[in-house]
Amino acid sequence: MKKFQSFVKTHKKKLIILTVVLVILIVFLVSIYQIFKYLTPDQKQSVYGDRCEPTKDLPITSERKKQVKEIVESYENMTLSTVDVKCNLIDIIVKVEDEVPVDTSKEMANKLLTVFSEEELKNYEFEVWIDSKKKESENYPIIGKRHKVINGEANDYFVW
Repeated sequence: MKKFQSFVKTHKKKLIILTVVLVILIVFLVSIYQIFKYLTPDQKQSVYGDRCEPTKDLPITSERKKQVKEIVESYENMTLSTVDVKCNLIDIIVKVEDEVPVDTSKEMANKLLTVFSEEELKNYEFEVWIDSKKKESENYPIIGKRHKVINGEANDYFVW
């Protein structure tokens, strides 16, 4: 014990400086960790947050997608490209021939909403992208959007 006490007495200034440096280093490392944790997202959480909760119990099935395809293909010169469901957004991409009038395309898109139930219309947002099968067209692409019910109101049709 006497050796320890004599060591502390002879190196008192060095030990105090070492202790202060260690405390500063620990505070610095904890601060860097907290800043890094704050600036980087948690990979375990959904990128959508809790926005998907209302649609969790309302999955869009392959049967529903089949009904959408039937409506699109009931129109002449139209084919369904994709129906993509992401959280509470349903993206529908339709390819049309250039000679199809824009009004007919818009009519078809509004008819697509009849496939979905009232509950689905309240909780999902819809986006329809109608594009020409050719590379360049003066009438296409057109994009329609229908929002879900917000504050008790929603459109009954697509907004172009």
